[in-house]
Amino acid sequence: MCRPSGMDFVSNAMYRREHIGRTKNRAKMAKRDPYSVLRVSRSASEADIKRSYRKLARQYHPDMNRNSKASEVRFKEISEAYEILNSPEKRRLYDLYGHEGVDPNFHGFGSPGSRNPFEGMRFGNNSYAFNFGNASGNPGQGFFDDLFSEFMRSGSGRGARRPQPQAGQDIEYNLTVEFEQAYHGMSAELRILDRRIEVRIPAGVDTGSRVRVPGQGAPGLYGGKAGDLYLNVRVTPHAYFRREGKDIHLTVPITFGEAILGARVELPGPDGRLALKIPQGTQSGTSFRFKGKGFPDPKLSGRGDFLVTVHIVVPDTIDATSRELVAEFERRNPFNPREGR
Repeated sequence: MCRPSGMDFVSNAMYRREHIGRTKNRAKMAKRDPYSVLRVSRSASEADIKRSYRKLARQYHPDMNRNSKASEVRFKEISEAYEILNSPEKRRLYDLYGHEGVDPNFHGFGSPGSRNPFEGMRFGNNSYAFNFGNASGNPGQGFFDDLFSEFMRSGSGRGARRPQPQAGQDIEYNLTVEFEQAYHGMSAELRILDRRIEVRIPAGVDTGSRVRVPGQGAPGLYGGKAGDLYLNVRVTPHAYFRREGKDIHLTVPITFGEAILGARVELPGPDGRLALKIPQGTQSGTSFRFKGKGFPDPKLSGRGDFLVTVHIVVPDTIDATSRELVAEFERRNPFNPREGR
């Protein structure tokens, strides 16, 4: 059997290179334009691309379309398109060279790190010094790199790289709760990404609190873990109670007689009705404290207090007899609250 000459070997190699190139081009033609896949224009901003991707990913995610092979294929296509357009460098290469530019196995002519596979190769009794350098004339960076890398990949049985797992994105949700619900804690059913979930709001949350619900955000890609759900809490004001940190405040009106003579009054508390004992001679603005009746701390132990401030209220009108009695009271009990001020 005659051994092929050096030039015959090169011709065969170039033929196989051309044949493989046509095959790869046909494969590239089967891939859709990522802009078309994500339904955005070529001038779309990063925000527009991300917004469209999220919408389509939710629509075609396998978890939302079980037993649908078409949805699975469509979701993979959407993910691959987003992987290109979400990267400024890959998007630039795609805009310049199409799918060939973002192919990890394509290095172009004269890509760095390549070596001339014919360097020092002997054909028959002769040694040929071929230099298939790149366009800039750098030796050792060959025209046949892709051809031999294809042979090496085929021989080693290594296919295309599997997509790496990607964690799902976190989701923000604004949740409004009533004052009593914030005091006692509550469970709420929410609709997140076309699914219903039940979340627990701990007692003691306040406006501005952020509650994390692990694993209830957007689903991950390629087996990646799901993102988290973050609840931004707003507590509605109460008609009577006022909150300051963990303490609860309440102002209670009392009569002139209750303040002078003392009394026992019933008032609303955060846990139900409470009895307040008002001593004789109580001044307007006096505060009384119920320890441990305030809000709990969601992160620490202990509770705040419930503070009740009394405010003396006199009637707008009184009859003639009452006027005489009050005047008699003033004569019998001379007192000037402004003296010395």
